[in-house]
Amino acid sequence: MIGWLFPDHCAGCGRLTGELFCADCRARLRPYPPFPPPTGLTAARVAFRYEGGLAHAIHRLKYGHRRRIARPLGDLLAAVAGPLDADALIAVPLHPTRLRERGFNQAAELAARLQRPGAPPLIDGLARVRATHQQARLEAPARTANVAGAFVWIGSTPPPPRLILIDDVLTTGATLAACAAALRAAGAHTVSALALARSVMDDAGG
Repeated sequence: MIGWLFPDHCAGCGRLTGELFCADCRARLRPYPPFPPPTGLTAARVAFRYEGGLAHAIHRLKYGHRRRIARPLGDLLAAVAGPLDADALIAVPLHPTRLRERGFNQAAELAARLQRPGAPPLIDGLARVRATHQQARLEAPARTANVAGAFVWIGSTPPPPRLILIDDVLTTGATLAACAAALRAAGAHTVSALALARSVMDDAGG
């Protein structure tokens, strides 16, 4: 009833479509090609190119405080990801200050949509203990230094052996590599990554 009275605008194109991410924007999605994993990761996959409607939708999710957009975007990620071979999933955490500002962790919202029957559980335990500058505003070499030592494992038990990190946007992989280093230091054996989008020119995220 609420949806009929107040239909949704698409977060990708802005049109009044009744959907948070419309069929036209979904039809324009382009898969991201395979690539070597960033240093420190066992493997890495990205679902789509960061462009067009998807880039607009991710920006509105993160900076427009439109948490509901994570639902259709997370479902798209789940459909592309298929079966996930891991003991657990971990969303890339936000620093508590950033989390309070945004009100939610977009990576955790996406990861929650991967929770299907037979999927690895989504667990906590990885924490961002040092506030960092936004990665998108830094040149590639500075991103590694920006997130070095920013993550630690705070779980009461060691992490499971095989983990998949979930994030919204992957660029150089510096953030994911820093997460993987913290997880391996705590006892994980392999750490892979799955992200929703990546810019072909590596200019759109963390």
